[in-house]
Amino acid sequence: MKPQNRQNGLVSTIRQLTGNQRACLYTEPLWGIPYNLYIPYVSVYMAALGLSPLMIGLVSTVFLVSQMAWALLSGVLTDKLGRRMTTLVFDLLCWSVPTLLWMAAQDVRWFLVAALFSGMGRVTETSWGLLLIEDARQDKLMHLYSIMHVAGLVAGFVAPLAYTYVQRFGVVPTMRVLYGLAFVMMTAKFVILFFTTKETSVGLRRMAETSHVGLFQRLWDSRRVLGRMLRAPRTMLTIAFIACLSGVRSVTDAFWPLLITEKLGMPMENLSIFSTAKTLLMLLCYFLIVPRLDLRRFRNPLLTGLALFVAQEMLMLFMPAGATVMVFFSVVLEAVALSLLIPMGSSLQMVNIDREERARMLGFFYAICMLFTAPLGTVAGALAEVNRVLPFALNLLLTLAACLFALRLWRLGLPDEPQGEPPAEPAAIC
Repeated sequence: MKPQNRQNGLVSTIRQLTGNQRACLYTEPLWGIPYNLYIPYVSVYMAALGLSPLMIGLVSTVFLVSQMAWALLSGVLTDKLGRRMTTLVFDLLCWSVPTLLWMAAQDVRWFLVAALFSGMGRVTETSWGLLLIEDARQDKLMHLYSIMHVAGLVAGFVAPLAYTYVQRFGVVPTMRVLYGLAFVMMTAKFVILFFTTKETSVGLRRMAETSHVGLFQRLWDSRRVLGRMLRAPRTMLTIAFIACLSGVRSVTDAFWPLLITEKLGMPMENLSIFSTAKTLLMLLCYFLIVPRLDLRRFRNPLLTGLALFVAQEMLMLFMPAGATVMVFFSVVLEAVALSLLIPMGSSLQMVNIDREERARMLGFFYAICMLFTAPLGTVAGALAEVNRVLPFALNLLLTLAACLFALRLWRLGLPDEPQGEPPAEPAAIC
């Protein structure tokens, strides 16, 4: 892997984006703006409509189970339909449909149905990710993932608008409007992306190979791919690490707002302020820290990020009511941790799977992760019924487990030559 430009590598990559990479990343704000407007208030909105913490945990579990089921099909669907068509169809199903359901929601049943549709996002996570990174250079992977998150973070600066409207009109009316806006903007993004991208070289080969093979026959044939993954220590340790990290993020997203508003007594309008602070901090980290990271020396960044998570979780466990400064400090810890862990984890995931089998391997990768994380929503919900801080004790255990997996992965190291990667010569982003 070539050394990264430590001064302006991320900025130069943004300037040089072309083709699928430019289309995928430049359209991200159309998804990120509405998402960042409503995401700080999701669990508060659910609680305002009468859902208990246990019900919220149940919705989270149904969402994760749906993800696991669709993850199994994501690889074969992506190969058969192609990266572009799969992304369009399943983006509409996993985002456009749920936003309408959330907008009109009256009780827990609406959220459960929306969770079933939202789980289809595992299909587009595979297809969109391959549309982004296939035909791109290996040494640009971390920059591409960083730019992807930067696009979402920049969109996050609109979050204070939600604060203003929640304060003036209340959480339920505001959220219904925000979900309607999300439907319009996200649907526009999906259509624009389809018409501004082209099928990848690997995607074209896979479509030709699977054109006469049935979907379930293809899925059955994938058992050999699964067998290869299960026998690969690097892949399985990466799956275990990503599963722990996903579990921590899922529990935090669902129960951090409830802890802040109910246990610590913070006004719900402040959630968007905390969200904006985290966005700003992560944005700074992506430009100042991430360009200095080297995937080949991933141990220290991973352990540093996980140590920050441990500190944040300990802080949440013992934080007294009304401790605004401590809440902001916990936001700082989380922001820096995520800035280190997200691009590193995503890059490790890609370099440890075969390029030609990425679609099916990613599908199984996500399915195995979901098999582990699916029960966590209900478990965390039950813990929250007892005490709002207990979900963060669960997060602490998951983070410590992730540290062990990261250390074992470091001892194995990365492959000398990443499997199946194209030569590092000028490609779509250069």
